[in-house]
Amino acid sequence: MANLLSIARPYALAAFDSAREAQQLPAWQAFLEAASQVARDSRVKTMLAMPEVLSSKQYDLFHDVLSSLLDEQRNNFLKLLAQNKRLIVLPEVLEMFNAYYAALEKISKVRVVTAVEAQEDFRQKLTQALTKRLQRDVTLNCEVDPAILGGAVIHIGDRVIDGSIRGKLSRMLQNLTG
Repeated sequence: MANLLSIARPYALAAFDSAREAQQLPAWQAFLEAASQVARDSRVKTMLAMPEVLSSKQYDLFHDVLSSLLDEQRNNFLKLLAQNKRLIVLPEVLEMFNAYYAALEKISKVRVVTAVEAQEDFRQKLTQALTKRLQRDVTLNCEVDPAILGGAVIHIGDRVIDGSIRGKLSRMLQNLTG
């Protein structure tokens, strides 16, 4: 996965810069979301992994499916990915494009994992606290994982705040044995 992200990074940045300059961020995002869905299809993945399939055939497939979302720039982007046999990284391109877009809009998507379903008042207080601390709008994505026993694990980009009981127990055990 890390390798795919490093391959996708320059393409995502080029797409983002092009979209921003042309003031077409929502159109590019819609295009990349649709292209990503095509690339995630198991039959398409199989075809993209076959070295004997010509890049022009791969491009034709994506072009036909996405034609309603293409303009000259997005079409050229698709051609470039096909020529370099990089259509497989479209999901990672979308992920990074969305991260650049969120940074521009000063929005942070925060993943919160709790042992039980988070109550609405907890969500509101956490959103307010994180908005103040990060100085940007925060969107929470709450998940439930009973394995953490209690508390919460908060993922903000590549940062993790582990306030779970399981995490605290693990740290205590390390301190006692280390």
